[in-house]
Amino acid sequence: MEPLHFTLAQIEAFTCVCESGTLTQAARRLKKDRTTVSELVDYLEVDLGYPLFERRTRPLTLTPQGQLLYRQARLFLHEAEAFSRIAGQIPARVDTHLTLCYDLFTPRRALLLLTQQLAQQHIHLNLIACERAEAEKGLNDGSVDIAVFQALNRTVNDSLHWRAVGSVSLAVYAREGFFEQSPVSLLHLASKTQLMPFRDLPPALAARLQIADRIARVNEMSLLESLLQSGCGWAFLPDHFNLERLEGVGRVETEMGEKGLTHPLVALWKPGRVNAAVLAALERCI
Repeated sequence: MEPLHFTLAQIEAFTCVCESGTLTQAARRLKKDRTTVSELVDYLEVDLGYPLFERRTRPLTLTPQGQLLYRQARLFLHEAEAFSRIAGQIPARVDTHLTLCYDLFTPRRALLLLTQQLAQQHIHLNLIACERAEAEKGLNDGSVDIAVFQALNRTVNDSLHWRAVGSVSLAVYAREGFFEQSPVSLLHLASKTQLMPFRDLPPALAARLQIADRIARVNEMSLLESLLQSGCGWAFLPDHFNLERLEGVGRVETEMGEKGLTHPLVALWKPGRVNAAVLAALERCI
């Protein structure tokens, strides 16, 4: 490609003088001073090696070379304007993909709303359900952009940021008649098998969620629901799972009442990976 011997500003000045007839009017249209416009045209003529205007006439008239070049200059500016429009639209059209990890307790409706809102901003989510340790590893190595998990009441490592984004309400669920009395005491809860929807439970979560002495870990939700219906155990799960929809399964009244059954959710991310708009949308949805 041969090097260019002119600039867009020179072509723009030349075309404007052609259409205005004087340097003064061209300068007014371009919002430049007259000297700048004159120099742009002069330097273009020097670079080209021939005059574009007859300087002895008022208004200025084009030389034969200038007449030929004007038509090309106008086409060139049309292309430049089209380029500018396309360049300005690109940021709004380029799709961004983010990977969000979440645990079983994260409200699915919130994730759906978040997906819909971010899609309007050309941000598309990859949604991955996993254990928190796996998510934090992904955050640190860059394969995960943001994660939503239950708060652990422990310090997050220095490389990650966190923010509380909402909470979930928990309750005890079991097959009807699974417990003989109501409200159910902690002693009776502890004496029955508890279905735990986590493969690996951090100690901080175990202190809040594990009540029974016997734990059956089931991290596939449809199987856990079937076990509840079959009376194979009880589970401490979020209200938003709407487990009352399962035939024969209901919410169990316990001696705990409502105290301590709300658990906060936090967002985790690495600085620079997620902007404030995404975090604000996440808070709104949860």
